[in-house]
Amino acid sequence: MAIQGPTRTLMSSACWRCQIQAERNVRRFASIQNKTQARRNSNYATPKQWLPYYPIETQKACWIQLKNRTLIRIGGPDATDFLHNLIPAPVLPLDDKTHIIFSAFLNAKGRIIHDVFVYKPAKDGANEWLLDVDTNSAPAVVSHLKKHKLRSKFKLEKLSPEEAAVMYVWPRADQGEMKLSPNMLLDPRPGMGMRVYTTAVDETRKTFTTNDSAQELKWEDYMIHRMLNGLAEGPVEIASGSALPQESNIDFCGGIDFHKGCYLGQELTIRTHHTGIVRKRILPVQIYTDDDPISHDQTAPIYNPSLSLPQPPNEANISKCGAKGRSGRSTGKWLGGYGNIGLALCRLETMTDLSLTAEGSQYNPETDEFEVSWDAGQGENDAEGQSKKTSVKVKAFVPPWLRQGIENTIKARNDRSQARRRQAEEDEEDEVD
Repeated sequence: MAIQGPTRTLMSSACWRCQIQAERNVRRFASIQNKTQARRNSNYATPKQWLPYYPIETQKACWIQLKNRTLIRIGGPDATDFLHNLIPAPVLPLDDKTHIIFSAFLNAKGRIIHDVFVYKPAKDGANEWLLDVDTNSAPAVVSHLKKHKLRSKFKLEKLSPEEAAVMYVWPRADQGEMKLSPNMLLDPRPGMGMRVYTTAVDETRKTFTTNDSAQELKWEDYMIHRMLNGLAEGPVEIASGSALPQESNIDFCGGIDFHKGCYLGQELTIRTHHTGIVRKRILPVQIYTDDDPISHDQTAPIYNPSLSLPQPPNEANISKCGAKGRSGRSTGKWLGGYGNIGLALCRLETMTDLSLTAEGSQYNPETDEFEVSWDAGQGENDAEGQSKKTSVKVKAFVPPWLRQGIENTIKARNDRSQARRRQAEEDEEDEVD
């Protein structure tokens, strides 16, 4: 005898409700697996769409060893599930074109504690991963992983600089995805080039150095390249314990999946996405003075190596010039820079022309100027006995990839609101009928 369930005939020895729910879960999981990669890139610009800043005039590809990054190996039967439940990005599926994930480890309150690149190096089925983290944060990352390991079966190992290294390569536009190493993979962040992980450091450096089509650059070139694209990295620019993943633009780098299962810090991240508005984001900025003003027609920061300007301290407040009282409250925070460019956490509707709500932007590019000021130093006072202040003016810019991502996010939020209103109207009509 069989019992007729809501959708199909099942054996009487089983609960048809449980079987139907299980089958629905299987179909839902398969659908999520198939759509994860499409969803990761559907609303956001992919790195190939934006031409990265090229640091110097040369006919060769540029490369640099990132000595500020350390690799951590994690391998074992439970390694994949462990990572999938700890970071907001989907670990699987990882196809041939997406071997790197840029995401972050969050605390229980949804704040970033460490940014991380996740590599899937093994192609032989081995359940092994490499984590690319800031060198100064590596011991803390290991402690964080061990704290949540519990009974998971995997091995954890921090690799020394002699054992493994991370390199970065950005080819010229006409060279495409030039392969100097089999482990050269596309950086998932917009406007960036290729990342290379290697466990044969000396051999890889020798290959790069002796290659006539590649040129080694300085650390400053990589910083300038990254900051002009508006991308923060490391605990100094992404403040550990206080930065939010959306404010750090990790959502536009494919580092958050708003449809995946539970992970540490999920509650605030999902609530911000569905019910809140991200009013602050990290933007590229340019500092200047009255003696060397900035052009109102300028659409992107311009690095000028000849300028020698004082660098504001990390997390110094940015405020509107001439504003006092409540109108003089902080409009952003300086995160770090080099020369006359840098990164800052900015209020979008105050420092840019972006409109996040119906109220619109309050920014007037012709009249509004912003500055960051800080104490000159101990023992230095002005004529009135007050501590001397040093200040520079700051102008924020919105990269094309970030503008497109914000516009797509606003459109998706409006579409969800309209869908909810239509559903509410239909429910009211059904109740009347």
